[in-house]
Amino acid sequence: MSESAKISEIFVSYQGEGPYAGSRQLFVRFFGCNMSCAYCDTKPSGYRSFTKNGLIGHMLNFDDNYNELVLTGGEPLLYPDFIVELLSLFKRYRKNDIFLETNGTLVKELELVLGSVDIVSMDFKLPSSTGDDVYWDEHSRFAAAAERKKLIVKAVVTGKTSMSDIKQMGGILKGLTKVPSVVIQPVSSESDAVTPADPEMLSYFKKYLEKELDSSILVLGQMHKCFSIK
Repeated sequence: MSESAKISEIFVSYQGEGPYAGSRQLFVRFFGCNMSCAYCDTKPSGYRSFTKNGLIGHMLNFDDNYNELVLTGGEPLLYPDFIVELLSLFKRYRKNDIFLETNGTLVKELELVLGSVDIVSMDFKLPSSTGDDVYWDEHSRFAAAAERKKLIVKAVVTGKTSMSDIKQMGGILKGLTKVPSVVIQPVSSESDAVTPADPEMLSYFKKYLEKELDSSILVLGQMHKCFSIK
């Protein structure tokens, strides 16, 4: 059991991604990740180690004028036991919904924390976008577990994103009991390895998924970057 966790940031800001964009939230950013995506834009240079009591103290220093508590990263599910104990303490003092942002690959760890959170925002790591390994099986099992909560699915798309990956994701989502909120997120960071998403392909991906899932699909970039906020 983890007695401490590596935390890179604690701050209040506005959610910039997905259906909760614009919601004022308290963010706790965990340090470290089990993946290495080509487009990753969250690479903090340092961290502080906190015990759960020490971290709660810092979190309660913020006024409660925010809507959700967001556990983000990195990958927060690297610290499942710590999160369960942290949230048990948090709920003694605050009634905010708990919002988990995750890469959607650590299924056993999700099962440990699922009873402590209200909203799960999971990424589908499309291999043509990430340049990393294939995680279809993990994503399938993760989504099946996470749909017990309010589930948001996000897929970052780049100029390299393939239609076959979109179809694979659509097939997994179609197999769920209910269709989650689905967000196609055009990549924000660009480099020699990452090219921007083609607008016509974005439209094609959206139309395909809406037909496949019989549900509206949101296409939305990282709004917080448009306003130069965290």
